[in-house]
Amino acid sequence: MLKELLNLKDRKILFQLDIDCRQSDSEIGKKVGLSKQTVAYRIKRLIKEGFITRFASVIDTYKLGYSKYKIYLSFENASKNIIAEITDFLVKNKKTEWIATCSGKWDLIAGYLVSDVYEFNEALKELDEKYSQFISSREVTISLGVPHWRKEYLLESKEHYPVVYQGGKKENTKIDDKDEEIIRMLVNNARMSIIDLATKLKLTPRIVNYRIKDLERKKIILVNRTFLNLNKINWIYCKALLKFKSLTDKKYKSFFNYCSGLKNLTYMINCIGSWDIELDFEIENFNEFHKIMSEIRNQFTEIIKNYDFIVVMNEDKLDYYPGAYPKLN
Repeated sequence: MLKELLNLKDRKILFQLDIDCRQSDSEIGKKVGLSKQTVAYRIKRLIKEGFITRFASVIDTYKLGYSKYKIYLSFENASKNIIAEITDFLVKNKKTEWIATCSGKWDLIAGYLVSDVYEFNEALKELDEKYSQFISSREVTISLGVPHWRKEYLLESKEHYPVVYQGGKKENTKIDDKDEEIIRMLVNNARMSIIDLATKLKLTPRIVNYRIKDLERKKIILVNRTFLNLNKINWIYCKALLKFKSLTDKKYKSFFNYCSGLKNLTYMINCIGSWDIELDFEIENFNEFHKIMSEIRNQFTEIIKNYDFIVVMNEDKLDYYPGAYPKLN
């Protein structure tokens, strides 16, 4: 279905946008063999037709002193209206980074960006006070780090690019108000031009460009990515939750290297909780996901104790920085 809906040139453009969506139309054109005018037209069409949902700058919030926690919720006696109300409540919470409604063991996942466990606990208490009567079970994980892989499934031949690693160590890098404003604007509007940013910030384009480059140099802005509407291409977003046993550094490295070669893998989330790793896939159908997971279990039977899975039906929120500006229309 992907190849039927998007020809090779469109997929090459999308792949370049996922490598760095702040590339100019001219830069992309040189890499895919099209004029900058044709690239601009195709990108506008892909947005208009709903294939591209947004352009996002991925921020390493760990460097800025934040921690990531996630809660996984199963509901009971909750009508569609109640679930919608809970979802809306979580989306509007300034501490949440990611909200997803799911099918499988869990009905909803909420990711939080907080300064410490006490701030996270306050957020949990607020949720429980309002909606605990509808929550049948809940799990909590701490996300330690998130490798990001490119959408290599877009191309017929696999191109290798270094994995982008978010987190791994909490730091306390300081940024000023102007840098923070730049981050908040780019998080959901990563292709915003330097001129537009400068106008909104009341700075010169030269200063804005310098600040962005400096944030990239410090690896606070990690990468500028493109998000696709998987429903538009009849694909699904599957998440596997794996519990390990008898794990050593050597065995983990072998597991990591193996997973790095999976073209449909988008994230591998190292975590503390009831499971140790989350593998996120953007994939054609559930049978393909099941096949990949069967192969992983067969390959690493000595370290995988068990695994569960969910299908993400909708991403209601994904902000890589607290207080991010909404996506511009």
